[in-house]
Amino acid sequence: MSEQALELSTSEERDEAPQVARMLGLGDRYRYFYGASGRRYLFSSVPVETIEDYRNAVLVIETHADATARNGNPWIGEIDRDGKRRGGRSFNSKLADARAYVHLLASGKSGRKAALDDLLKAYG
Repeated sequence: MSEQALELSTSEERDEAPQVARMLGLGDRYRYFYGASGRRYLFSSVPVETIEDYRNAVLVIETHADATARNGNPWIGEIDRDGKRRGGRSFNSKLADARAYVHLLASGKSGRKAALDDLLKAYG
């Protein structure tokens, strides 16, 4: 595979699935969200009814309308050690009408806090 095939333009890269995932037909399972710092965070799509199972994870909840428009403000928070959602603002839509994404790569509490702060500055 050529180097050019692995390069992404800024518009193609932003808030999109990783290229490898798209090439494997898994583009709907992964998504990047970008923090205010420009750092990108890889999120996995999970069923909304299972989000409490992803304890100590950064969580993004996006309504289907926001996902289609790509210009909405998703709910950003975390799942605490007890499986409860914690975030800066309430989520006013029905959970069934949303998509959930979890970021599982943050290292420890300080890593989750840094990711949350960065994402909230970008989307909040």
